Amino acid sequence: MKVRTPVLLAAAALIIPMAASLLTPDFAQARSPRHGNRAELIAQGGGRILTPEQREAKMAEREAKMKAELGLSDQQAAQIQAIRESYKPQFDALRAQGKALKDSGADRTAMEPIREQMKTLRGQVKAEIGQVLTPEQRAKAEAMKPERGDRRGGRGERGTAPAQ
Repeated sequence: MKVRTPVLLAAAALIIPMAASLLTPDFAQARSPRHGNRAELIAQGGGRILTPEQREAKMAEREAKMKAELGLSDQQAAQIQAIRESYKPQFDALRAQGKALKDSGADRTAMEPIREQMKTLRGQVKAEIGQVLTPEQRAKAEAMKPERGDRRGGRGERGTAPAQ
């Protein structure tokens, strides 16, 4: 009994401060390796659904980075912008359908056809953009893919963990 008391006290001395730290407001400021600052993530809409303004800003940032890293000419950048703009109404319509399904309480399987349509559209956009790029630029873009981490936090297909 005398040996157990110091061990239990030592364990309690370690566990209580850790548990207390979870209850503090600083917990919301904690950094997650995949999502960064939780408070910022929540302020940005939870990291999942972006407002149209946030989506436009993100696309503009991505286009500027792509132009710089791939060495796109102004003409190529304009062509890529035109390709993306031509698909925007289709993407917006699918997002609206997905939102309506989600708001109606549909389960994830009901949204699968919309996800597949989005995936198909993304493939079409990628193929058209690939036609604008030179072979060297396409190779650079493919080499940059692992650095992007699939833009969804490094996950594999939606809802699955990345391969380890």
